[in-house]
Amino acid sequence: MVVEKDVLDSVCSYCLLDKEPSELKRCVACKVARYCSLVCQKADWKLIHKSECPILCKLPGVPPTPTRALYQYLLRYPKAGNELDAWSAGLEHHVTDLKKDTKRWDEMVLQSRAAVDFSKSAPSKVEMVTRLLGIMATNAFRATLPDDSPIGLCFEPALALVNHSCSPNAFVMFDGRKVSLRALEHIEKGDEVFISYIDSTQGREIRRKELQQRYFFQCNCEKCTQDYSPYQAFQRAGLINPSKIDALLDRQALDDHATTRIPTMRQMSEDIEGFDRASCKASLLLDCSRGAELQDERLKLLREAHVELTPFRTHEVFAVPPYPTILDEIYLTFVDNERLAAALVVLLFIFFNCDVYNWPKSTHPARVTRLFTIVRLLKYVASLEPTVLVESLAPVPKELLSRLDYISTAHVLITIMLELGPLSHGEGTTFMAQIREEMVDVEEVQRLRGVNVDMLKAGGTFNDLRSLSKYAFDVIEMQKVQKNGHTADIA
Repeated sequence: MVVEKDVLDSVCSYCLLDKEPSELKRCVACKVARYCSLVCQKADWKLIHKSECPILCKLPGVPPTPTRALYQYLLRYPKAGNELDAWSAGLEHHVTDLKKDTKRWDEMVLQSRAAVDFSKSAPSKVEMVTRLLGIMATNAFRATLPDDSPIGLCFEPALALVNHSCSPNAFVMFDGRKVSLRALEHIEKGDEVFISYIDSTQGREIRRKELQQRYFFQCNCEKCTQDYSPYQAFQRAGLINPSKIDALLDRQALDDHATTRIPTMRQMSEDIEGFDRASCKASLLLDCSRGAELQDERLKLLREAHVELTPFRTHEVFAVPPYPTILDEIYLTFVDNERLAAALVVLLFIFFNCDVYNWPKSTHPARVTRLFTIVRLLKYVASLEPTVLVESLAPVPKELLSRLDYISTAHVLITIMLELGPLSHGEGTTFMAQIREEMVDVEEVQRLRGVNVDMLKAGGTFNDLRSLSKYAFDVIEMQKVQKNGHTADIA
């Protein structure tokens, strides 16, 4: 497991927990590796840094992450021969496919030669190391934080044997240096375990293109062969623990939305060219927005993309790509510019109208992490003076803003996360510790307010949040993004 080059200054090189740069102490010799404690520093020194430090001391810069992963492999397993170790058996290196991209292949050979040179391995190992890099390219995992931010590369050969499906029944979860394979639903003995190698919320053609380019196969899962819409996939997924609070939102979505959206999708097929044209224009504007240097220009382009998707809005099929991606980019733009009240409203709309369908299991970590972000935004909004809040969300009726109890709403969501978190992220994880910290904080506020927490109801909470989310489009239109805004630390 290797920390990504871009985050070396904010992630402990051993436990892979993210910290403020000021909390990490760097190695006094190479000044590259950073550690959150003496315990981590000693553990990493014993594991690999004793051998890696002299290499980093001699280099003018930090090598790319794949190169560092390769020479760490050679340093840890110096006796590895021309044939890869038995634990790599069964993993495809795709050398023939990789060679078709001459530029990429030449880069891989250079990285392999550098790793052999840095580790002082025999030159004859270059071919073996290049094949190992091919294996890593298609089998290594992206180590992430609970919010899915990438922090490193993880190569675990046994875990890499899990196959792909766009409707997975399991997922890989990272907690610092620990990695686990977790089920999204009950899996019978003898049934195959599937994870998704890509963002499975994208359209079928985009999914298949990415899988072919990165992993050299075409997906033939049921979602792909039948070309299910998010609403059809949601309906087929069924509910988990339908009597529990964690399925409340799913039941409402199944009863109130999915059954009406599926016929709507059939109606859309009659004007498929119009929808494809709108999707194409919106996607082009989305790509342009990502290259915009100024935040106000970025938001302008995203608004234009949103307007192009008017046919989707007319039919209320917000979960169909690229609608969720554009809304998410607008939300992130508001966060980057500290327009957090607006960000909350947009995120609530995404949660109710996109996330529930695109991740059809209430225990999916993406949905639980989204709840965590909503809680933090609710706490921020609760701290605003009423006049400031009304001004920030001018399109939202004052009566609604004054009626909502943001702290109690956050309290209910944390209670739900305490139930979902052990299934989505795992008991005893860093994420669960953060949820419990939020609960302690909110309970203290509720105690001071004299709120009877036994009277809190999840159903009412979701209804209140839905009411607020209905003003997302009005909020998007009225918000003016500050130039040179600063990123807010929310999730």
